[in-house]
Amino acid sequence: MNRTLAVVTALLLAPMLLNAQPAPTVAAATGIVVGSGNYFSPIVRDLDAAIAFYRDGLGFDVQGPPGDATTNPALRNMFGLPDASIRWAIARTPAAPGGVEMVEISNAGGIPIERRLQDPGAMCLVVTVRDLDGTLARLARLGAPVVSLGGKPATIGAGTRIVVVQDPDGHFVELSQPAELPSTTAPASANVIGVRLRLAVADVDAAVRLYRDELGFEARAPVGDYGDNKTVLDALGLTSGQYRVGLQNVPNTGLMYDFVDFKGVERTTVPGRIQDFGSTRVQLRVRDIDAAIGAFERFGGEVVSTGGRPLALPAGNSTLEVAIVRDPNNLFVVLIEAPPAQ
Repeated sequence: MNRTLAVVTALLLAPMLLNAQPAPTVAAATGIVVGSGNYFSPIVRDLDAAIAFYRDGLGFDVQGPPGDATTNPALRNMFGLPDASIRWAIARTPAAPGGVEMVEISNAGGIPIERRLQDPGAMCLVVTVRDLDGTLARLARLGAPVVSLGGKPATIGAGTRIVVVQDPDGHFVELSQPAELPSTTAPASANVIGVRLRLAVADVDAAVRLYRDELGFEARAPVGDYGDNKTVLDALGLTSGQYRVGLQNVPNTGLMYDFVDFKGVERTTVPGRIQDFGSTRVQLRVRDIDAAIGAFERFGGEVVSTGGRPLALPAGNSTLEVAIVRDPNNLFVVLIEAPPAQ
């Protein structure tokens, strides 16, 4: 298999893989994970409503018509849903590579998933914005629920204002506006100037062992002690409890992952399938897809793609080895085998 020509610049999976362009091969890496693609992929019931939230509300840029997997059985098999109807759209910001890939799945028996921010499997997209109040006002007009107590932003740290909202399918989005905006390559017209991910997990230590020790994520700091800052809890919509965070980076990218767990507050593990509205996908580039699958399986994960194994997905004039795995906390991870460095 000629993989060298198969990787797009950011490996943005689904639609982009069908028109993949040549890109540099992956630099030498010590771990299994060597990069990322689309960093946040909410499974939604209504693609148009999701586009309105992320484009009109948050200020991401959506270009072109939605993609459709009707004539792409390989893509449907990657999802493990050979008979489903799948549409998607990608929302981007100039501040970060990759994007938010909204995926509408129908004809697959999907049901809504209801998770709270503290429940394992709850993914939160954290966006740094230039104008928090304006963003919150636009989202209010779209009917977006506010999770933070009092329905308004809280001020933490050195004057950073944060507030947590939900998209139409219950995915969490935290809006953050520092007192002094960071430098960015994004033009002045861009509202979103930074992104990161925060995943609620059953146990931060176990998540770090999987993603850092097995897969090769890079720790930004040791796992901290539990904290109970009331202002932070208010912003998360909690009246009590404690939290701790494991700060990680995806290798060869600027993408930050934060794993968080809680104690002293009720938590419920809510299982979900990939076709259920409220499920979330992310994409990771790996140097060895079989090794990556093995790591997830050792921690209780499983492959959900048809046949329970990697599949060949057409990508321009070549193919990519891909698979979707469910991690131990019900996050769906698209694994994309990248070509080795030449």
